[in-house]
Amino acid sequence: MKVSYKWLKEYIDFDYTPEELAEKLTLAGLEVDGVEYKGRDIQDIVIGKITEKKEHENADKLSVCKVEVGKSEDLQIVCGAKNMSVGDKVPVALVGTTMPNGMEIKKAKLRGVTSYGMMCSTNELNLPDDGVDGLFILEGDVKVGNKLVNELEIDDIVIELDLTPNFAHCLSMIGVAREISAIIDKDIKYPEVKVEEIEESIEDWVDIKVEALDLCPRYAGRVITGVEISDSPLWLKKKLEAVGIRPINNIVDITNFILMELGQPLHAFDYDKLVDNKIIVRRAKADERLVTLDEEERDLNEEMLVIADGEKAVCVAGVMGGTNSEVDSRTKTIFLESANFNPGSVRKTSRKLSIHSDASHRFERGVDINIVEYALDRAAQLIAELSGGKIVKGIKDIYPNKVEDKIIELRPKRVSNLLGEEFAKIKIKKLLERLHFGVEDKGDKLAVTIPAYRVDVEEEIDLVEEVARLYGYDKLPAVDPSGDIIQGKKSWKQQVKDKTRILLSKLGLFEVQNYSFINPDFFDKINLPKDSFIRDRIELSNPLGKEYSILRTTLIPGLLNNVLLNDNRKIENIELFELGKVFIPSEGKELPIEELKLAAAIMKDDLEDIWNVNASGFFYLKGILENYFDSLGIRDVEFEVGKHPTMHPGRTAKIKVNDDVLGYLGEVHPDVQENYKFENRVTIFELDFNLIVDNATAQRNYNPLPKYPVSTRDIALVVSEDINTKQIEDIILSMGSKILESVELFDLYQGEQVEAGYKSLAYSLIYRVSDRTLTDDEVNSVQGKIEKELDSKLGAKIRE
Repeated sequence: MKVSYKWLKEYIDFDYTPEELAEKLTLAGLEVDGVEYKGRDIQDIVIGKITEKKEHENADKLSVCKVEVGKSEDLQIVCGAKNMSVGDKVPVALVGTTMPNGMEIKKAKLRGVTSYGMMCSTNELNLPDDGVDGLFILEGDVKVGNKLVNELEIDDIVIELDLTPNFAHCLSMIGVAREISAIIDKDIKYPEVKVEEIEESIEDWVDIKVEALDLCPRYAGRVITGVEISDSPLWLKKKLEAVGIRPINNIVDITNFILMELGQPLHAFDYDKLVDNKIIVRRAKADERLVTLDEEERDLNEEMLVIADGEKAVCVAGVMGGTNSEVDSRTKTIFLESANFNPGSVRKTSRKLSIHSDASHRFERGVDINIVEYALDRAAQLIAELSGGKIVKGIKDIYPNKVEDKIIELRPKRVSNLLGEEFAKIKIKKLLERLHFGVEDKGDKLAVTIPAYRVDVEEEIDLVEEVARLYGYDKLPAVDPSGDIIQGKKSWKQQVKDKTRILLSKLGLFEVQNYSFINPDFFDKINLPKDSFIRDRIELSNPLGKEYSILRTTLIPGLLNNVLLNDNRKIENIELFELGKVFIPSEGKELPIEELKLAAAIMKDDLEDIWNVNASGFFYLKGILENYFDSLGIRDVEFEVGKHPTMHPGRTAKIKVNDDVLGYLGEVHPDVQENYKFENRVTIFELDFNLIVDNATAQRNYNPLPKYPVSTRDIALVVSEDINTKQIEDIILSMGSKILESVELFDLYQGEQVEAGYKSLAYSLIYRVSDRTLTDDEVNSVQGKIEKELDSKLGAKIRE
């Protein structure tokens, strides 16, 4: 944002030098990038008038001129340009002048003729190119002998601000003037607006309809007829040039002037190019196109807001107008628009179309919705004055939901606590009033009214910042931070996560981390029923492709893909685990529930099948889990027969801890095996990690080493195939009284010596107590009770 020092002084009277002003603005939060003195390099250039011109005697391409520069006699200057005539006024660099490029002008002889200076072009003076091949011919009533910078009013100073988005209210001369007014505590001189209208009513000229009030909360317009398109006066051109805007014509220049003066973007349409005299504010139609003022054809979509006439789009709202309605030399009547557009909508449209205009820059950050009418009248007044136009009576202003100034309560004690210095309530009140906030004393609070142009102030902390920056950050005391020193450490959940990664790695598994985005086709691939809750998912609004189009609800697809990738590359003994989040949709909430899961997958062909059941991978992974649970101090873990759609119907275990289902362990289902084209069997588990955290403990109980020997008894049982080992172990442990230390299954047999439909299970029972050596009678008594109970409840027979 470029700010003209001279222009600024029209609204606020201050005595700061440009450098002092830059420092004050920077301390108030408006960072200054630099100060540029316009015309500094051409301060010594004067205005001369050509009084005589003749050809050079020894050079066809040179002319010898007599030039009046306000001295006693005219200077003789040799010149190579051809576009000047006697009577023209031109810039002159006298002998001794240093040019912008560093060249010093000296008296010189050119082909035998002495030249006492140089007449200049715009390029030689570093001025905007006038498009002329030759000297800069000055127009208007400029006085010979005076300095060029004074006569052309280019002796300005430009302060360049690097504004952060929260300073959108300073994207105008009035906005910066407000800041200076707060700093020096002086009133602003606002431009006086007086509109003289003709009797014709705007109702007879234009019909305006807003179909998208959510994207355009306010839209207003005026009609000015009888305008004459011409160059702008010098004062207007110089103001625009000072802030980096190229003058075009009087109408466009006025809209740009208002943009820079008030911060309100305006747009002028050629009224006669609007079909049916209609203005419709609507969303663009599918496949609609518009050639914008930069002569680029733009593809619009239904998310974009456009201004249309009765037939077509004529402007991309808040971004750029279209060539089909632009003001040109033939324009006689204009429709002048002043509106307020949704910042988010303008931002998206600007990014999509790759257009960044002065208007979109302001609308994206937020524009004062209540300045629309004032800016419209100010512009209409200037157009009437500078183009001879007549303002049609009335304004079409569609503003159904008036925005009232918001009120925020501020606690003075909160201000003092945050800023580290005691601020009296009256002091805070005065500072905020200088910033043009309305302040009402309500005892221990201040009710602060926020004007509509301060779109950045939304809550109490914003007001604290306003007090701090106006008071002066440099004046606030340096206070050392205080408070209780708390040792930083990881939470229990973080500790369990770290320990899990270490334990599983030590147990031979390699950790993987997969994307949280998966392909929805995986649900079919892992055999999930159509009504499975795991299919409920969050779809991405802008995915990279179908492969990454939904948030995962299970870790299994990612792990099976990892196994497949390694298997295809002939990697043997694949052992992987992942600890990561899954995302479950939450009814009535925008964000999903994030749950931590722990999953693993193995494919090994070197496992010993000690049970002869072709399920060695299952028992291998079960053993890893048992070691893992034991290391975390998780007791009472039960493995029981379970069912899971992704796992083998006969080789799946439901894992429970304290009656809560922790997860499932099992070989992959044959259909899943086929879907992934696995050559070897794959075993997987997936667990609820939050339950692991809840049941894990750092406490450990230690028992002294036993002093007395053990008594061991083996028992071989023949039971029905449908009886599982847990049922048997539960009965043995319950009947073991206080002398049974442990029970372990060590053999499974099914063959010729065992009746069909039955199996033989052999257990080793260890008896011991801590205070004495057990007698054979004690052990045999308990052993007999166990055998009878097994026979009674399970029909288990002792195998001889």
